[in-house]
Order: sequence, then structure tokens, then C-alpha cells
Amino acid sequence: MRSVFPRLVTVLALAVTAFVLPERASANPVPHVARGGAQFTTANDFVGSGNATHLGNYTEVGNVAFTGTGDPNVLAVSGWTVYTAADGSELWAHVDGTLNTSTGAVAATITYTGGLGRFVGATGSSSLVGQMLGGGALQVAVTGNIDF
Repeated sequence: MRSVFPRLVTVLALAVTAFVLPERASANPVPHVARGGAQFTTANDFVGSGNATHLGNYTEVGNVAFTGTGDPNVLAVSGWTVYTAADGSELWAHVDGTLNTSTGAVAATITYTGGLGRFVGATGSSSLVGQMLGGGALQVAVTGNIDF
């Protein structure tokens, strides 16, 4: 007669693994599209709102730093933003791009770095195209992929 002990140990190990290991993103990226606007409240801080594929209506807060480049009309932009969906879930992102000070054109890569609620472990990236409108206002369109 075989011992049930090895099977019992295997079943217990699988059960413990299911409860102990952190939840991970799905490894199934899906398209992500957003449109919105933001307003700089200081030279570096901004707030905004818009609508996105997986967030629905959202608000955002963020901070970016501007540094010079070899082109006197172009500033490098680097920072972060937190998007908050209506259900309170947060999507965190890092921003890297450029601002053309002559035209007001903004181009950036948004890299998703996790979040809260539905977006724990979120990854992926999107391209952001934006336009400064004057007075610190900005309109943006975002297209890419997200995995959550």
C-alpha cells in the first residue's frame, strides 16, 4: 500500500504557494488609449483629468523636472504621475520626454510601474503626444499597451 504522505505534502505545498506568493500582472498586454488635459500648479507640479481605456474617467497628479539639452529650444522632461480611476484604483507611471519651448509640443514615453487596486503590478508603456496651450495648460493623447 502506498503512503498518502507524499501526495499530502504536495497538495499542502501548492496551497501554501497560492496564498503566499504575491499577485502578479497577467502577462497579457492590452491596448491602452487616453485623452486628457493637465494644468501646472507650480513650475514642476501638475494636476489633470481625462478618460482612458482601462481607467475610465480619471484624475492625475504628477511632478516633472525640466533640464536643458543640446538644442536651446528643447527641454528634457522626466518625472512621475499617478492616475486615479473613479473606483480609487491607482496607476503609477514614469514620464520621459521632451518639450519644444518654441512650439509647445510635448513628446514622451509613459512607463507603467505598478499601482493600487486593479493596477497592482501593472507594466507596459505608451507614447504621449501633447501641446502646451499657454498659462500652464496642456492637452495630451496617449497610445500604447498596459498589462495588469
